[in-house]
Amino acid sequence: MKTQSMWKETVLDAESARRRRGDHIIILEKYVPWEDLMVWLGRDAYYIVYPASFGGWLLKCIPPSARCPGQRVPLPAAWGGLRNEELQEVSGVSGVDFCHPGRYIARAASKDAAIKFAEEAYKQQTLDERRLHALKLAATIKNVEAVRWLHALFAG
Repeated sequence: MKTQSMWKETVLDAESARRRRGDHIIILEKYVPWEDLMVWLGRDAYYIVYPASFGGWLLKCIPPSARCPGQRVPLPAAWGGLRNEELQEVSGVSGVDFCHPGRYIARAASKDAAIKFAEEAYKQQTLDERRLHALKLAATIKNVEAVRWLHALFAG
């Protein structure tokens, strides 16, 4: 019971720090089984970064709720399954070496690289979501010219 209380305190401290920073990343300096403590995470916490037991740092997407499949905000589709230099080139983040094809977990050499990767993932996903929303809106109003214009606008 004391251990679970310490884990809860660690997660609460990390959530509090995230809120002070105003971002979407929970940063744990050591791994704790956070999945069972998700009730204490804000709904706008999308990624969690913690040291990997085998070296380096992991970035994991937070699921919608405890024991629920999926992610609140997955890693970008273009990054899924990439490794090393190819991943670094596509993401623009050095020090990352793996992104799972399912886009729910990634590995970086350092804490800073994992945090930067999470920041870039959020920026990219938000841009992708805005693009998709705009294209769906144009398609909904059945304005083919608007769809073409929006596609051209966001293509580059």
